[in-house]
Amino acid sequence: MTIPQPMPHPNEDADHLAARASKQTFVAKARAVRENLGISDRLKTQQVSDLYDTHVQETADAYERLTTRRRDRLAYLESLVPVGAGIAEDATPADKAVLMTAFRTAWKEAQEVDRAGRMRMLAEAERFGDDAARRAVLTFAVDHGEMETVRAWTDLHLDEKGMVDEARTLRETLAGRGPLHGFEWKDFTPVPKAREAYDWPRIKDHPEAQPSDPGREVRPGVIEFGRRR
Repeated sequence: MTIPQPMPHPNEDADHLAARASKQTFVAKARAVRENLGISDRLKTQQVSDLYDTHVQETADAYERLTTRRRDRLAYLESLVPVGAGIAEDATPADKAVLMTAFRTAWKEAQEVDRAGRMRMLAEAERFGDDAARRAVLTFAVDHGEMETVRAWTDLHLDEKGMVDEARTLRETLAGRGPLHGFEWKDFTPVPKAREAYDWPRIKDHPEAQPSDPGREVRPGVIEFGRRR
């Protein structure tokens, strides 16, 4: 299994940079089309509209890739913390019953003590290799937001230092909050919709229509171009 890598800063992230490059490419190419005196206004409209559609799609694709990487990284970090009963699927029914009973007993104890008590439970579980108690305390801590308890365990037992803070940042970002929201809004919001992107869908099915021709409605939903009363 390939381990998802930590997310780099937006200024060094390939998908943030791809979205920024898409903006620059659209602006440069659209300007070149608009300044091209050798093609008609109609063709200019089509080409700029196509360029804009490409830009919007590129931006959406970059954001989807970024979101997928964030979700994969978060899922990996969360998988490092042993929560739940942790019963193997291939365990015998008798073993499953014994393990579940042990987990439920430890869970009940974790509920009945205070945070300091749960920390003592966790320390004893690590000392004596009591996986049911370990999982019960960590599950309770995750479910009830006692992240200091989780951090105390991860800092001692995981190579991924600071994983609790990293996971929190990923959750906030995926929810549209947190310190990186400004970068996201700026980088993944397409440039304002080009005038041509409004005009081309309106006139493309009418070979003689021009961008400057507003057309007229001859009956509901039917527009004619190039004719005047």
